[in-house]
Amino acid sequence: MIEFFKTQHLVESMVSERIVPGVNYAFIKKEQVFTSTVGFASLIPKVEQLSPFALYDLASLTKVLGTTNVFLKLKEKGKLNFTDPLKDFIPEFKDERIRLSDLLTHTSGIRGWIPNRDELAAPDLLKAIIGLPVTDEFKTKMRYADTNFILLGLVFEKIYGLPVQDIIMQEIILPAKLKETTFHPKAIECVPTALTENGKMLRGIVHDPKARVLGKDCGSAGLFANLEDLIKITQAYLGLRNDVLPLQQDTLANLFQVETPKKVHPRSWGWDLRFDPVDQHPLIYHTGFTGTFMLIDRLNQTAMIVLTNRIHPSGHNHIFLAMREKIVDTFLKENVCKN
Repeated sequence: MIEFFKTQHLVESMVSERIVPGVNYAFIKKEQVFTSTVGFASLIPKVEQLSPFALYDLASLTKVLGTTNVFLKLKEKGKLNFTDPLKDFIPEFKDERIRLSDLLTHTSGIRGWIPNRDELAAPDLLKAIIGLPVTDEFKTKMRYADTNFILLGLVFEKIYGLPVQDIIMQEIILPAKLKETTFHPKAIECVPTALTENGKMLRGIVHDPKARVLGKDCGSAGLFANLEDLIKITQAYLGLRNDVLPLQQDTLANLFQVETPKKVHPRSWGWDLRFDPVDQHPLIYHTGFTGTFMLIDRLNQTAMIVLTNRIHPSGHNHIFLAMREKIVDTFLKENVCKN
């Protein structure tokens, strides 16, 4: 029996305490799945009840569910390796030290200010990203950045001759039969996110400004999905299903280990990591800016999926970030107690 009562209470209290409008969430424990839907899809311009089948802007979960999995599939086919230099695929990128592994673990050190970033057209924005310098943070600091996965998407485009979002659909989402996971959702099926500066409510349109500009060439954000599809893909990561992700189970199992250099924040390929408080085995973890997060424990075959639109109606919601950490910590503690 699934018993994450303290975690469940915290998740649902986000609605009662008005931290988020509503939440769809799931706990998985081996063959058991518990799901619940609480609260509202929207508060403005009118209050709408939340559907269990609502689609969410997954934001940066796109990086792991889409882009990372494309890389892993190419790795299995022998078409890419972790040690391949970025410059081999994008000759305009000047620094020969950067490997694809550095992008996957956010240890590339690539950073810099892009003037008028949100006003640039897609070709100019891509050119600016490719031209960013490698700082002294290279391999000495993990700095999470969309830039790494935008560049990784451009690598795939050189291999396939297609936009990265089409590649993700073709190579991962369609073979997985995730029927509600898409880059082009129907607005009516989505929970709204934030108001734009011109007063337009984003609904079925990706929230991330770079993703809106880059469109199909963005490998860092853009996917929409519902809870049901995320349960299926999580069961694949847990080793409970072989009929979802088009990847070998050994490949998925190897995600649950540290791939960053020593003394650098621990991450796996694409994923962040959390650790069991007793035996310190790794769990893979990722968040999305819009209010989505997933925590997966392959060893115990347990997981938590939480979907909210925490930036509706306003993106200034720092209370959510503190509550998210509390929820994760509580799950880790209860996960020990129940296994």
